[in-house]
Amino acid sequence: MNYDQVLSELETLATETFSLWDHNRVGFQWRHYTWNHTMRVRAMSMELGRREGGDVKLLEVAGTLHDITKRYDGVILTDDNGKRILDHNGFWLNEMLTPARNNVVTELYEKHNLEGKVHHESGAVITENILGMYDFEPAFVEAATSVVLAHLKPMNLTAEDFKLLYGSIENQILYDADTMDPNIGYTGFFRNIHIHAYFALQRGNFDLEEYVRNLPRWINSKQEFVDKLLTESSREVAQARQDRNLQLFTTMVAELDDMEINRKYGLLGIIEYFVSETEDPHFLNQLEYLKSEWLPLRKQWAAEEEKSESERERAEAAINRVNEFLTLLEREGRGEI
Repeated sequence: MNYDQVLSELETLATETFSLWDHNRVGFQWRHYTWNHTMRVRAMSMELGRREGGDVKLLEVAGTLHDITKRYDGVILTDDNGKRILDHNGFWLNEMLTPARNNVVTELYEKHNLEGKVHHESGAVITENILGMYDFEPAFVEAATSVVLAHLKPMNLTAEDFKLLYGSIENQILYDADTMDPNIGYTGFFRNIHIHAYFALQRGNFDLEEYVRNLPRWINSKQEFVDKLLTESSREVAQARQDRNLQLFTTMVAELDDMEINRKYGLLGIIEYFVSETEDPHFLNQLEYLKSEWLPLRKQWAAEEEKSESERERAEAAINRVNEFLTLLEREGRGEI
């Protein structure tokens, strides 16, 4: 079996599957989010696998397929009192969204009667069936299926059930990576901006200063995620990301004292760019635009526009802050830190 070719086919299958639905936003996800998130989680789980001595290929395959049925998730179901409906494991239940088109994944979904299953369960069934079409060893298929199943953790597991579900380091790692990406660090900050701004704009307007000053409430709410991660490497990476977010907040609050410069050249300008593209943001495309167009243009402005010495120095300092932010955001996106 040519592993690289198979991996490429699995990637193509995932991207094809995510495109089968015509809707854009549902709750806290949007059309481009699922694929960007999948690639970041895969990259991070592979890095954690190297640190923890896990099977990196197993994590690469399971990471590619872990959210393969996520786009079936519609709005969260609620009862007559507006309370979210949970299944026996404590997972939110979602309205099922029917795809506009079909492929092998949707055919398997229907064949195995997966409607109503939470996406880690349905995804595990799809993973087992898809990998069974290739020449993977049965033990590898079984392990990958288990990793996908474990990427969401049921509440109130007994010690025996926890050992059964998370006895494998790979199961722990993918759970950690999937938990970390949307919640902790600059990737979580990127997601938070796009969620907050989208709903703020639906209500009428986005208040930049209010958003920045309220960031500690969001950052601090994520500390419990850090503390409950399953591997030592994950907790170390997550705490470093938390610390970066707190420093980012401190820096952005300071930028509020020089709004004109920093909305044009600084991190405040980065936030406003993100807010201008909230309908269907694509992480990699937005990052590339900021690096290749937004930042070079600001450097040009700082060098060419007529300014006082103080204004030029403040503009250059703001550009340096943005450059550091984008470097770290890119590294997080690659799962390195």
